[in-house]
Amino acid sequence: MKIMKITGPDAVRVLQTLSEHVDIHKKDNTDKFWSYKLKSAKRTEFAFDPKTKEGLYVRVDREPPNSPGIIDIERISGKATSTALDRVFSGGVHKATYKVTIESETALRAFIAHYLSIEIK
Repeated sequence: MKIMKITGPDAVRVLQTLSEHVDIHKKDNTDKFWSYKLKSAKRTEFAFDPKTKEGLYVRVDREPPNSPGIIDIERISGKATSTALDRVFSGGVHKATYKVTIESETALRAFIAHYLSIEIK
């Protein structure tokens, strides 16, 4: 069975169904990145290009889970990143620290669930 690849527009639709757990935080004025903030104690932030049709490449402010469908995890803190990322993250602890590829809707939902589960106080 082939897993359908998730895209930016797909992710936007999925996140709209998870509005009790995640809110859109900021849209870059060039629409290159949209950021989302989890409704949890630590308010984890992540961002991606909502128009990308080849896959879902997410930047996140804390270490991503090592789960099926979450691949190519790379620490990008201290590396040159798009200035659009600076505009859509809040700053402080909320900066683009990791880059990750999310392969499917199931993996995106697991990604969100991971951050919600570790942040319950």
